[in-house]
Amino acid sequence: MTGFRKVLPFVLALLVVTAVSAATVSRAGLGDKLKKKAGDTANKAAGDALNKADPSKTTTGESTAPPADGKAAPAETASGSGDISGVSTKFDFVPGDKVLFFDDFTRDELGEFPANWKLKTGTFEVAERNGERWMRCTSSDSDIRMKLPPMPELPEYWTLELDFFCDQPSGNVLTVTGLHDETMVWNAVFPMSGRNLAFTTGEIFSNTPLDGPDVWGRVHHVMFMARGPALKVYVDRQRLANVPEINPEPGAPNGFSFRLWSDRQPMITNVRFAEGNKPVADPFADGKLVTYGIYFDSGSDVVQAESAPVLRQIAAYMEKSPAVKVEITGHTDNQGKEDENLDLSKRRAAAVAKVLSDQFKIAADRFKTDGMGDTRPVSDNARAEGRAMNRRVEFTKL
Repeated sequence: MTGFRKVLPFVLALLVVTAVSAATVSRAGLGDKLKKKAGDTANKAAGDALNKADPSKTTTGESTAPPADGKAAPAETASGSGDISGVSTKFDFVPGDKVLFFDDFTRDELGEFPANWKLKTGTFEVAERNGERWMRCTSSDSDIRMKLPPMPELPEYWTLELDFFCDQPSGNVLTVTGLHDETMVWNAVFPMSGRNLAFTTGEIFSNTPLDGPDVWGRVHHVMFMARGPALKVYVDRQRLANVPEINPEPGAPNGFSFRLWSDRQPMITNVRFAEGNKPVADPFADGKLVTYGIYFDSGSDVVQAESAPVLRQIAAYMEKSPAVKVEITGHTDNQGKEDENLDLSKRRAAAVAKVLSDQFKIAADRFKTDGMGDTRPVSDNARAEGRAMNRRVEFTKL
């Protein structure tokens, strides 16, 4: 029994690598079909194999009714406000500030293939669920790629985020792979064995469980943060992989593969890939901090707990600099009415100040708040990437 336990992690790693390899090579010819079948068998054996429930009830071209307040039902999301200051310091994700790719599928027609993606394998369509657009996989296996700007390798500092949903238990559903051309450099599988995140790069393998409620039927926020050769992976507010150096042998990663492997119609949305941020000792070295790490639900001024890393950074700075006062300014994109955007941006700035005061114990009189709505864009609102950069919070030393 002891020997089996020692061998098991390596067997799981082999299954993961086999599965991803099947997704990232050409499928032309009988040999490739046989490899794919072997990969299918291995991946299904590694998962829960709980595939008796009905598929997701969302339908193409027909939205499910959202709750009266327009927000996702509490049982479907891992986000929430509450004790932001109590979020573990191991959750240190801060999104990059230069958006290279963003897609929430709002520019695509329902039922169509999304325009900003390249299909390698499988069948996808844009669907609507609880008032949000999603990219849904309707085949049992798939491989899809973002249409990224040409780059010989990924930036030294980058972040990748996406929301993931699968309604029913279905084994190892989501695989995100860092590629050098078509060769796997690293890959992350979620959920492995029902609730774990499995990460593989070279000879390194980890398999870490996600805390909290059941994985299925809930929206999960999946995040990657690279700092040179180091890579961290998070699900919701938990860090599930922390790798000091990815495998250098295949070459530097220059793209990603997304694989949805399930017959339960899993979905992803809000895919954001950005350059930065390089860690800095003084967040106000330039007199202003522009951040995309303050999270709110769409149309809401409730600060989400995923905002903890940035708020912790601001609070630490202000504790060390007791004479400093800060103006907090909210900004939106141009979607919706101007007066509503202006009001929302002001309320969000005030909400951030309140969290810093109430939960991080920074005196309220050290903050001034304002909102500019959509009147101060820093990028083109005609592009999804531009709108993502315009939705921001700025902290300015007074």
